[in-house]
Amino acid sequence: WEGKVLFSITVRKNILLRLLLHKDAKAFFELMNRNREHLSRFMPRITETKSVEDTEKVITLFLKQLSDNNGFRAGIFIDDQLIGIAGLKYIDWLNLKTEVMYWIDKNYGGKGITTECVRKIIEVAFIQYNLNKVIIRMSVDNIGSIKVAEKCGLHFEGINRQDEMLSTGFTDMRVYSILKEEYCKHSRDIT
Repeated sequence: WEGKVLFSITVRKNILLRLLLHKDAKAFFELMNRNREHLSRFMPRITETKSVEDTEKVITLFLKQLSDNNGFRAGIFIDDQLIGIAGLKYIDWLNLKTEVMYWIDKNYGGKGITTECVRKIIEVAFIQYNLNKVIIRMSVDNIGSIKVAEKCGLHFEGINRQDEMLSTGFTDMRVYSILKEEYCKHSRDIT
């Protein structure tokens, strides 16, 4: 991977979604470390990443996911600074659907960056991967993610009760989705 063409998606002039490489392990670890407390509320597995070597293993999993054609996880970069992670958790090729994941440095939250990245990822899911449905799931307490889903035009489907284990116990998960036909109609309406 290190010598191959980099996977990257331009979100806007200074924001890029780029595949993380092993050379990014230190910056990735530092980003997680700075945000550990902030993220652990909704991402309890972040506590498992305790060293640069652990982040190298995570990057290896991200690279394998892309090479297996099962979605992707990319770094969110602003002017070459890693500020978050976003991508497709998996691709269900039989049912042509996927789920978007994302998190961003606490200092960049509330600035619309996450929403722009998620919009671009939804576009990639429908246009590049030709999928039919994109899902975003989040804890009922994750107000920031609820706002992102709604700003991106996803429809609230319902609540999956006690669906995910967090550090505080089970949480109910809100489920949002958008279909390709809805995305295409919305895109036509904007232009």
